[in-house]
Amino acid sequence: MLRINSRSTLEATEEMEEVLKALANVNRLLLIYSLASGEVEKISVTEMSRNMGITQPAASQHLKILKNAHILIAKKEGNYIYYRFNERSMRKYQKRIDFLFSCAFARCNQLERPKCHHSEEKEE
Repeated sequence: MLRINSRSTLEATEEMEEVLKALANVNRLLLIYSLASGEVEKISVTEMSRNMGITQPAASQHLKILKNAHILIAKKEGNYIYYRFNERSMRKYQKRIDFLFSCAFARCNQLERPKCHHSEEKEE
């Protein structure tokens, strides 16, 4: 059973809040899609700026937010810092999101379908 007031649940929730906030931006989501699609394996501030048509300071800020949320890791290669997925953290986040949605779906299955189903009723 999920205990909402447990210390570990609160800590996990605060961490997931940071992750979801980091993902709540179109440019950062496009970057994640780009990395996930295999279009690029890693990306620098300069490459992100050029590829997305944003300034270098904006690209730097986006990458910093994703790094601080532990979605990306940074590694210096020559004169550039490249960012790539932080696989360990991503697996942890996936487990937490899967757990949350599994609990929600299980609860929906316990209730009557119309209460959990998001179909819109036709107005007469």
